[in-house]
Amino acid sequence: MTNELQNVNSNWVYQSNRLVEASYTLTVIEQKLIRLLASMINKDDDDIREYEFKTKDLIKVLNTSDSRFYRDIDSITDLLMQRIIKIRNMETSEFIKYHWVDMAKYVNGVLKLKINKDLKPFYLGLDCYTKYQLRNIMQFKSTYSFRLYELFKQYETIGHRILTIEGLRNALNISKDQYPKYANLKQKVINVAVKEINTNTDLIVDYNELKEVRKIVSVQFSIIKKDKARNEIAATSVVPIFFNENNLKLVRQIIDQELSDLEVQRILDAANLDIEKIKEKYIIISQLSKVTNLVGAMITALKENWTTTSKYKVSAFNDYVQRDYNFDELEKKLLGWDQDN
Repeated sequence: MTNELQNVNSNWVYQSNRLVEASYTLTVIEQKLIRLLASMINKDDDDIREYEFKTKDLIKVLNTSDSRFYRDIDSITDLLMQRIIKIRNMETSEFIKYHWVDMAKYVNGVLKLKINKDLKPFYLGLDCYTKYQLRNIMQFKSTYSFRLYELFKQYETIGHRILTIEGLRNALNISKDQYPKYANLKQKVINVAVKEINTNTDLIVDYNELKEVRKIVSVQFSIIKKDKARNEIAATSVVPIFFNENNLKLVRQIIDQELSDLEVQRILDAANLDIEKIKEKYIIISQLSKVTNLVGAMITALKENWTTTSKYKVSAFNDYVQRDYNFDELEKKLLGWDQDN
């Protein structure tokens, strides 16, 4: 029995965060087909099932031309059957590779597809997962938009995400030979994807480049849900603040020491972008003696909301590098690496 696609754009896609973090390459049409299959899966199902679609309905959902789809359906399914997804362990060099699709069958105008049964742990019985409605990604024209949208959606509640240039290439399966210069990567990948995401999805994304010795090494993405942005605009009559170059300059004007972009970003993050709060805590810190780790002291003061009457222990923040944020533990929990496959 063919699956109805009339209201499919309202379907929810549920994926393990380990799948979101995986490395793979798919064309735009393949990305849509895989997400369509994922949207047909109920996360409470017992097993992966086969799904059948009338090609005339599929063409409308995939937003492609009739003639092209009928002409290319053989080659599309050939390639889809060959596609590999690599799941890496974030702490080691170990990985597992899977094929995306177990079976593809086209008979009498009906296409039957089935996701690889070995991917069952990444779609069913999920504890740590990312979800979104299918409508958010079906208008994308760049294959990189799909991947970046999911990476941003995963961190939506955190509100920002830092990706190193190397990490960005790994996630998107972009080799160093492809877009070898950051300027090309920015123009062809990042800017295109951010524009598509901001235009078509439930997110608004902005970004700021982080440098080390004048070289861009990471990108800080700010992520906000559109309905939240609209509420903030309505309440304050201003556009929500993102991490941006102006914020970096303001912090550097307040703190009279040389700070890297990443250090400034961490201070901004601890302050929830509240510049006045940063001023207040820096005045307190500047009155202390024996502060060997200014950034650690600032983050501690901001997170613990120090006041002029607070009692502080210098040693509590001089060794703050060892306690700072604990991003590794946060990501382990977020990505579900402490869960069994």
